Amino acid sequence: MSTEESKTVVRWMVEHSMIAGDLDAAVAAYAPDFVYHNPVLAAMPSLPPGPEAVRQLVAATRIAFPDLRYTIEALIAEGDKVAVLYTWQGTHQGALGGLPPTGRQVTATGAIVCRVAGGRIVEQWDVDDRLDVMQQLGLLPPPGQPGP
Repeated sequence: MSTEESKTVVRWMVEHSMIAGDLDAAVAAYAPDFVYHNPVLAAMPSLPPGPEAVRQLVAATRIAFPDLRYTIEALIAEGDKVAVLYTWQGTHQGALGGLPPTGRQVTATGAIVCRVAGGRIVEQWDVDDRLDVMQQLGLLPPPGQPGP
């Protein structure tokens, strides 16, 4: 696949899965033997392997932040890897990993790197600023301030 074709696959996944919340797209963009490198997986050992983990994480995030909005800030590719820098915003209105809703607005940044082969995402790494999110939710103090 060309670099541009790989970018098209990843952009399609982001636009349909992350931005539109289409759970079928959350699975369709990924190869059946997809490998997911996401720190959340360690906290959620009940998630299945492969594309179904993505479907369940997208669903859980949409429940926690039903007004979730993503903006693609950059889409960069080299070889078989595509990196996406994004900003997301939402209101914490549902449970999130056992945390009760706070009703607070969150704006945060994140990045994913996908490896694409055969027209599908075969591997993905996720990185986001969870500390900033926890601080915005009021669950951790801002830097330099005492705890809640």
